Amino acid sequence: MQNFLEQGTLALINYVAKVKETGEVLEATREEDAKALSVYDVNSKYEPKLVAVGEQWVLKGLDEALLKANPGDKLTVEIPPEKGFGLRDPSKIRLIPIRRFGDDASKLKVGEQVQVDNRIGTVRFIGSGRVQVDFNHRLAGKNIVYDVEVVKTLSDPREIALALIRRRVPVEESKVQLELKDDTATIKLPQEVFFMDGIQYAKKAISDEIFKFVKGITKVYFTEVFESPEAQKQKEEEKPEEAPKEKKTTKRSTKKATK
Repeated sequence: MQNFLEQGTLALINYVAKVKETGEVLEATREEDAKALSVYDVNSKYEPKLVAVGEQWVLKGLDEALLKANPGDKLTVEIPPEKGFGLRDPSKIRLIPIRRFGDDASKLKVGEQVQVDNRIGTVRFIGSGRVQVDFNHRLAGKNIVYDVEVVKTLSDPREIALALIRRRVPVEESKVQLELKDDTATIKLPQEVFFMDGIQYAKKAISDEIFKFVKGITKVYFTEVFESPEAQKQKEEEKPEEAPKEKKTTKRSTKKATK
């Protein structure tokens, strides 16, 4: 009996995403894949991605494929433009007088992104006092290929809440304190994120998603505690040290290997 992922199921997936036409690697969630494909970034965190299946957290074509997948499945999904980043729209390509860019005009280069009238576009051509800017998404018209592994689905309320928190706030799970009691979730985030750009928006989004995906929770509290450098240092010093691992000894066999 097949057990397809249902609408709204929270799942962790690993994948490699590429542009079919060029082979350009867009994203890899596993460190070993990123290194093998020469896209490794030392500043990136490599781990399975959290998705709410069918909730438009990923491209439409990938969402549809996940609704037909089972936990543990490995699949290759080819996503056409209309279910990915859209078809190219010629009306979104404009010729703009180079003087509009002021002092930055001499620095413009073909292929770089610029902002014009609060829109982001890509410079396609420069000449005759004008700049051709393409406001289509840079991947519009491209076919995207995903090699996906459905690692697991989440059902435990605490596991779900922690995953939703880390989706919005990039911190180690061990630095998040979470208590779920009756209809209330109490979350204590580390001091390092208090002044993160958009932290209030992140808290609101976390709350909304916990209300939606953690059954029975109707209130979310965030607590903030500021500690002195001395208190933080003392806390680090009080952490128990890991016991040294015992070295395993192996007996050498005196028998010769047989072919």
